[in-house]
Amino acid sequence: MLVDVGGSQGLSFVIYAVLTRILGPEAFGVFSLSLAITAVANVVLLQGFSDALIQRATVSDDDLNTAFWTNLGMGVALTGALCLAAPWMAAAFGAPELSDVIRGMAVLCVFRALVSVHSALCRRELKMSLFAARAIAGYVLGGVAGIALAMNGWGVWALVAFQLAQALVILVVMWMTIDWRPRLRFSTASLRDMTRFTRHFIPASILSSITDKVDNFIIGLFLDVTAVGYYSLALKMVQAISLLSVAPLQVVMMPVLARLAGQPREFGETYTRLVTASAAAWMPTIVGLGVLAPIFLPLAFGVQWNDAVPVLQAMCLAGVTLPLWFSTGQALAALGRPDLYVLIAMGQLVIGAIAFTLGTQFGIVAVGWAWAGVSILCVPLHLAVLHRSCAIAVTALLLNAVRISACGLAMVGVMLALRHFTGDSLEASGVQLMLGVIVYLALLEWMLLPGYVSSLIKQAVGLMPMRAVR
Repeated sequence: MLVDVGGSQGLSFVIYAVLTRILGPEAFGVFSLSLAITAVANVVLLQGFSDALIQRATVSDDDLNTAFWTNLGMGVALTGALCLAAPWMAAAFGAPELSDVIRGMAVLCVFRALVSVHSALCRRELKMSLFAARAIAGYVLGGVAGIALAMNGWGVWALVAFQLAQALVILVVMWMTIDWRPRLRFSTASLRDMTRFTRHFIPASILSSITDKVDNFIIGLFLDVTAVGYYSLALKMVQAISLLSVAPLQVVMMPVLARLAGQPREFGETYTRLVTASAAAWMPTIVGLGVLAPIFLPLAFGVQWNDAVPVLQAMCLAGVTLPLWFSTGQALAALGRPDLYVLIAMGQLVIGAIAFTLGTQFGIVAVGWAWAGVSILCVPLHLAVLHRSCAIAVTALLLNAVRISACGLAMVGVMLALRHFTGDSLEASGVQLMLGVIVYLALLEWMLLPGYVSSLIKQAVGLMPMRAVR
């Protein structure tokens, strides 16, 4: 997972850095809106019957075939629905060019359907090396296509081609490396059985996806596509570091926790360890990004993106809060309680809609503050549900988060103090970040969570492939 996320995010950063220098915020705004719309549709394919296959103790060939043909049918239906609705969506956002872009991106629904069962089998069996192979190959070939088209004046369609080429490569890699092939079999009994899980999990996942994308929708409605572009770049940077620090553990969380569903104590302890590890990795990355944003963003993406800097810094104020709620859905799914996730998703959607609507009244920077506020407000909601459903030790989790936050604040202080003496050049910023991280790790290891960093290193060494060979 570290190779997968690190490699794909590194490639993603390079590709987007090149594309943002060629294309402006308006093109990225149109693309971001189309991506948000199609992402909501794809949730049904990626987190419905696919997650039901992961959660089940055993799966039969009937389960796999039924899930595949159901997903493919839904993928074709969603593609058609998006194509029909595209003109109305474009009119709502005041962006005529959005209509054709949505139709182009709608094809992703079919690609996602064709690979959904294969991806579920990979996650179920923890074959994360295949995820790394498919992601890196997709980014390399898709990025080449996107950059080539952007340099030849294709505008927003270069971004669409990037997504489609990436999805196609992933499809080919997964079908070449997973032996399972669909057969013309369909079991209504299997469908009914899996529907007991998906009838709650799919609505919850859709609500959660809408919650994740409601910011783009509201910015597009109340501001304009250029503002969406600035916000999307800032959000992409936050998501990139979350993928490096939080997502690797989240991907394996449900298959690991599902095996402990009948052992409440072990379940709670494992969840607390995973979330604490995520928070410990997340904190220095979000702190470093916030402090260095005025230098990093213009250097990486060009001065035309300067207006995204204060938006990003406002979002970084979320601090340690994101890991505390980011994996709730995985934990509840592992317990077979997606119905509770529906309630959380509804509450989070209401909070987000109100916060982002208010934020747009004061400009795009205020929307960044709203994003941080929503992340903070989500914590008590998620932890309350987790405590009631699976007796998660909330106090221990929060105490760890407070300790990690204290280390993060010390890192901020060190970096800002060094900037006063060394300036804000690229070389000086590198020194500031390095010393800030050293202070963060030292405090974490010897004062606030004694022995924590060294224990993680020992565990990582113990999981190296060479150990398995011996």
